[in-house]
Amino acid sequence: MPFLSFQGVAQTFSSSEESSVAEKKKIALMEEATAAVTAEFASSKALKKAALESAIASIKGGDSKTGADPVQAAYVKFFKAKAVEAKKTDAAESKAERDALIAKINSIAKNESLSFNIGADGVPKLASA
Repeated sequence: MPFLSFQGVAQTFSSSEESSVAEKKKIALMEEATAAVTAEFASSKALKKAALESAIASIKGGDSKTGADPVQAAYVKFFKAKAVEAKKTDAAESKAERDALIAKINSIAKNESLSFNIGADGVPKLASA
């Protein structure tokens, strides 16, 4: 029965590590989006003017005759482009991340003298003596 508890430890560690990686990716993506939108607005007087007009209309509380918020539209445009780019990304990157995570878990299990390791398929197995 000890194998089952080790399996739970491995799954908990894996979930925690994956959550951490996902959070770091979100932060990096937002930083990239902010930099891209900032650069886009810095290089266009028309975008600056539209953003200012939209902000003033919003502050006045009137209905925005200038259309959609240009800043929001720039972020939406950036994320749509990223989504298209992400679909093109090869699954090899995900496999490399998974392999690195499995290697990390196995290293910790070995260092802690635990009696399991994670196979390439992600399933915990009893370590050979």
